[in-house]
Amino acid sequence: MNAENNLKFDKGQNDRLIKSLTEEKLKSQERRSSFNIRKLIYVGGLFSVGVIKNPYDIDFKLVLFIVPFISICFDLYILGEDYGIKRIGGYLRNNFKNEPEADWESWVGNHRDPFATYAVPLLSILVLIASASILIRTEQNELFFGLWIALNISAIIFNLFYSQYLRKKLLKNI
Repeated sequence: MNAENNLKFDKGQNDRLIKSLTEEKLKSQERRSSFNIRKLIYVGGLFSVGVIKNPYDIDFKLVLFIVPFISICFDLYILGEDYGIKRIGGYLRNNFKNEPEADWESWVGNHRDPFATYAVPLLSILVLIASASILIRTEQNELFFGLWIALNISAIIFNLFYSQYLRKKLLKNI
């Protein structure tokens, strides 16, 4: 399908739509970047609190239990923005075949970094390993600790497979 046949837009409407979609894509890229930065700041800050040694008898290590979950929540926001960006690119590619933006989206789609998909969950895995390596020395309840690890690993794997599912879904529509 292309815009000229199915959407019955004139050239001016096509240009405005392409401009609008391009602006939305840029905003989504900025939000995705912001989520990545926030993830690093929140996770780093909370992790730092979790390893604080203090003169009072307050156990800040318990904060380390939520650090991987915060990381995973940011992964979901990042995944949402990433999907929105790719969805706009796919729409431009499929509906504006004679426009330069569609050619660019096609080229970019065929030359994506294959490792970028794994960067977000890899950081969450490292956060989980770092938290677990500190908590394992002090955690008395092995069942709780094991369930916590399993839940985090399951969430990370779900995010990874879901991102691949969304990517394949978009590629199927090309």
